[in-house]
Amino acid sequence: MERSEDIALVSWSAPQCPFDIQYSARVLDDICLAVVDAFFLAPHGGVEIGGILLGDFEEERLRITGYAPVECEHAFGPSFMLSDHDRERLAEMLGPRTVLPGHRAVGWYHSHTRSEVLFSDADREIHQRFFPEAWQAALVLRPHTFQPTRAGFFFREADGSIHGEASYKEFVLQPLPPRPEELDETPAGVAEPAPAPRRASVRPVAPNAAPPIPPDPGPEPAPEEQWWSKARLAMVACLSASGAVDDAADLSGAALLAYGAFEISRLQRDLKAQTERADQAEKSLADARNQLKMQREKGSASADADR
Repeated sequence: MERSEDIALVSWSAPQCPFDIQYSARVLDDICLAVVDAFFLAPHGGVEIGGILLGDFEEERLRITGYAPVECEHAFGPSFMLSDHDRERLAEMLGPRTVLPGHRAVGWYHSHTRSEVLFSDADREIHQRFFPEAWQAALVLRPHTFQPTRAGFFFREADGSIHGEASYKEFVLQPLPPRPEELDETPAGVAEPAPAPRRASVRPVAPNAAPPIPPDPGPEPAPEEQWWSKARLAMVACLSASGAVDDAADLSGAALLAYGAFEISRLQRDLKAQTERADQAEKSLADARNQLKMQREKGSASADADR
């Protein structure tokens, strides 16, 4: 893949693909962040998500410059399998009045959290129904717990077939650095502005669109987070006074180590709580199944008695 700085797009191509694919690295980074967030929503693989790829196609070149998430009610489980209601909503999003001005639906993306980077039969059905153009492509992303997210494009070859066993050229999505406006570079003595959201759900924004609603500042910090802030200040003061560290770098390193230990403890506590909720849900489901089975057996016994 080659990076073109003048248009800020990354090029992807394969000998079997009839056209070149160029995508915004920032757009795929946003999609990747959403995929990883959904991956950690629940134990054992989280949930899969998907959406529409926006851009344009001309002169055998497909460009991806935006995206629009597609809501999935996950009626069939955590996989990205669309219900009838989901399909109706997707059809509305693909309508000519919904797609952002100056952009076309050039394909779609979705995550696989329990399989490899491949194009399943269910993926083919969605692709053929909602993205029938020969130049429309699909992007499959595979998140991992301790490794970067892997991805691959799938497309119709010259004969109309789709090679779905694996991507012809799989690639890794490395996290991009934050945008300049996301960095905290407020000069001393200047009031710090309200923080902006890390990622927008849909990009690019349509011209003359209504201004977005400011984000909710959220609840007060949890007691343990307040405790950490006070403990960190106390620790820094004690280390400085006792001479346990020689310079500011060592002091920062000690603070970061303590903060890392606190974060690990917090994540372990959250994971335990999520696991307990999942176990309770499984137990409730098992109880419901047993009750349904008993009702069916009683109904069958009553029918036999009537006979």
